[in-house]
Amino acid sequence: MKELLYNKIERFMLSCIKETVHDKEHVYRVLNFSLYIAENEQNVDYDVLIAAALLHDIGRDGLKKKHNVVGAEMAKEFLRKTDFPTEKIDSVYHAVLYHSNHCYGKQHTLEAKILYDADKLDAVGVMGIARSLMGTGNYNNPLYTLVNGKVNRNEKDACDTFVRYYLTHIKKNYDRFYTDSARKLALEYKKSDEMYFNAFVDFVNKNSEYHSRLGDILEN
Repeated sequence: MKELLYNKIERFMLSCIKETVHDKEHVYRVLNFSLYIAENEQNVDYDVLIAAALLHDIGRDGLKKKHNVVGAEMAKEFLRKTDFPTEKIDSVYHAVLYHSNHCYGKQHTLEAKILYDADKLDAVGVMGIARSLMGTGNYNNPLYTLVNGKVNRNEKDACDTFVRYYLTHIKKNYDRFYTDSARKLALEYKKSDEMYFNAFVDFVNKNSEYHSRLGDILEN
């Protein structure tokens, strides 16, 4: 890819960023992960991979909606107005359309699989934990709820807490990687995830026990 084209795509990406959890630094981390993974794969189309990595979250606007669908259409429309190879636009569209977590198994090109893995690598480990905590606050959701004085670990809890997100997304991401290099990194990150989450739950559970002392202090 020519540097001039890269700069043009990058500027468009920067103009579309509207979220903190999915900010420009997230985009650059995903791009870096994509390039790292690509080093261990054969016949990667870097035009497609770089464009898709830069544009994968342009459909986000701070609201909960199908950003991958919106973003894929935006990417296609934008690239048609540039000197990006016309025959490769559909491949970028496919990668952006299916980069989301709920799209696992729908990636039919190497570049789409690499982008998916790269995006998920930024959703696990210390960065995944940090981003999920930030996202919980952005949507005004609580970190946890209690059941009988203990952290509610029910994955079907109606309240979208950090705990529920960890159990339904972060914890399950480790089995959803296509490439060996991404899977290896993810398993390394898994250790820090589990350590933090277990410490978090242990802290909350112990803290909630202190409330029982209140009954010994209050007067009838």
